[in-house]
Amino acid sequence: MTTTVPLDFAFFRRFLDRAVEVVVASADRLTELDAAIGDADHGANLKRGFTSAAEAETVAAASTPGALLTAVGAHLTNTVGGASGPLFGTVFRRMGKVLGEDAVVAPEALGQALAAAVRSVRRLGDSAPGDATMVDALQPAADAFAAALEEGGEVAEALRAAARAASEGAEATIPLRARRGRASYLGERSVGHQDPGAASSALLVAALSEATYPELAPRRQEKEEAAGADASADAPPPAPARVGVVLVSHSRDLAAATAGLAAALVGTGDPAPVALAGGLPDGGVGTSAELVRAAVAEAGAGAGVVVLCDMGSAVLTVKSLLGEGELADTRLVDAPFVEGAVAAVVTASAGGDLAAVLAAAEDARTYRKL
Repeated sequence: MTTTVPLDFAFFRRFLDRAVEVVVASADRLTELDAAIGDADHGANLKRGFTSAAEAETVAAASTPGALLTAVGAHLTNTVGGASGPLFGTVFRRMGKVLGEDAVVAPEALGQALAAAVRSVRRLGDSAPGDATMVDALQPAADAFAAALEEGGEVAEALRAAARAASEGAEATIPLRARRGRASYLGERSVGHQDPGAASSALLVAALSEATYPELAPRRQEKEEAAGADASADAPPPAPARVGVVLVSHSRDLAAATAGLAAALVGTGDPAPVALAGGLPDGGVGTSAELVRAAVAEAGAGAGVVVLCDMGSAVLTVKSLLGEGELADTRLVDAPFVEGAVAAVVTASAGGDLAAVLAAAEDARTYRKL
């Protein structure tokens, strides 16, 4: 079988560039999907991982398709938070290993790499089609690609078939009850929500298909020239205000450590405003209305403030201030302190509005540890 599209290093570099572009463009949507049934960090995590992978030294040093995918996979594993890191890292690393050191990949070899990646993800996540996971997009994509090649289609046609199958598979997770992953904790409440991992997997398969059209992939030289022009242009308008997060704890150290954990999970992006009201003004253990007022004022940027408390008197202090009308545009959320704080900060940092941040923090109440 012949093909008009060489699966060479340039093709796979176009794939990576296109993947970065679609992940960045879809990050907010992916986070919204994850806020409904997960940790509200999927889009932000993937955006951080893919944007940094595109410029990573190990990725830049790769000179063959296999080495490029392997380097990207290792980078994603190390930089993407939550379960997405090892899962998407496995997809890229396994594909890279199967492709080996060939300078130009045969279409059949790409099919074998896709199939091997799906098998590895299924083993890693103990998942199967119908469990409402990324497998519901990846398995149909691999199957459709192989079937199209077997019927004599060229690689571009096979990749388009794979992209269609992945998109349909992701949509098909909406009526499913999740049986694996974070969403499975919700039971029947997971029904009616698209799995974010399946949605992002479909985007990546579409990016692989679009890499067969160089005119659709981002042009690196033009992007670099545009970046240089932007640097000399007038400063962009200020970013829209984001929801602020206030952490009220009996312990200054606990509040600071929780804020640090949340910031680390946001990663290299621009975190939402987070202010602390930990302990008493003299550093002792307790809660202080004075510190709460100051923290709300510090975190407030016009989009509202979400307050999380660790226990007892912290909750009463905030409730009393709210009842007296002292905390404008402020909401107290019923959520576990650490998990809720992480979900709130990640969602706010991704640009979620007040309702989205509250929902993400409240969902942390249902996190199961066993």
